[in-house]
Amino acid sequence: QIVSEKSITVVTRGTITNQTLVCGVDDQTCGRTYNDTSLEHKFYTAQSEAFTVLFDHAVTASKICSRHTPESYACSAQASQYQGRLYSVNDELCAQEHKQANSFAHYRGKIETEQAPCYVQPNRTSQDQDFFSLEVLLMAAGMNLDDCNGKSEEMPCQTYRDSGATVLLNIYWADFSPYEGMVEPYYYYKTQLIAGSSFKQYIPFYNNYRQSRTLLNAHGIKLAVLLGGEFNQFNAVAFLVTLTTALGLLAVATTIVDNLMLYVLPEKRRYQEAKYESTEQFHTEGVLTSALEGFDHLVRNTNDNDEEDQEGGRDAAPMNEGMEEPLLQSDD
Repeated sequence: QIVSEKSITVVTRGTITNQTLVCGVDDQTCGRTYNDTSLEHKFYTAQSEAFTVLFDHAVTASKICSRHTPESYACSAQASQYQGRLYSVNDELCAQEHKQANSFAHYRGKIETEQAPCYVQPNRTSQDQDFFSLEVLLMAAGMNLDDCNGKSEEMPCQTYRDSGATVLLNIYWADFSPYEGMVEPYYYYKTQLIAGSSFKQYIPFYNNYRQSRTLLNAHGIKLAVLLGGEFNQFNAVAFLVTLTTALGLLAVATTIVDNLMLYVLPEKRRYQEAKYESTEQFHTEGVLTSALEGFDHLVRNTNDNDEEDQEGGRDAAPMNEGMEEPLLQSDD
């Protein structure tokens, strides 16, 4: 196998060639750096499907950890402390694991199933670390090494064992479940084949550094790991936005349903009778005349009051005329 930072490659087929250095130190140009000194030796890796891959991963949500205590919200998790499952779209794998009571209908539930899609319980080491065989991982993605990846001039059907392939292995973490709310952290694996892909890598082994080497042209299945997910916490702003949006949509839905019921649906007349209550017919004769008479009476009363105020002002004027001279005068 070939291990890198975020992937691991299981070699299924390889070609070995011995080579010697052609270009010297003083050569300015060189058409070929190495020349082959032996014929290519082709080989296949026996039982490469049985190769096991062990997973030991962890996640953390730094923002949640900085704002809350681990007791109130889950902000980090280690795979060995929780239970995960492998998502499979292969009926054969689901039926095979169901015989061992190891195939479930949900990534957290206890209901077993023998039909795809299903979630397969992983094997675990003594330290509670998950591991799968390469065959199980490929079957979960709906493929195997002997499926055709394409055609070439040499072979009408070039299998994944010959060409290699790239398979994405997604690890998804979460702490929320529909209809349950916040739950204990969980995770699941999901494999995905990159359609039409192939993979090979050249690996040199130097016998005498730069003078002679053995070149390995390795084809295989590259498992590229993508780790992600989401941890949740309560957010007052998001809650208010969701609440107001829901109330607004509820009002709009009520208006739309009412209009459809009253004006569009075939039984709209019956709906109108049920929605609106009929009342007695009130007599409207003389209503306008009574209103005008009342308004005229109000105007006359207002004018009478104004005239009385004016007469009262004229009667009070002579009494005030004598008040303009001072009552007491000085002899000086």
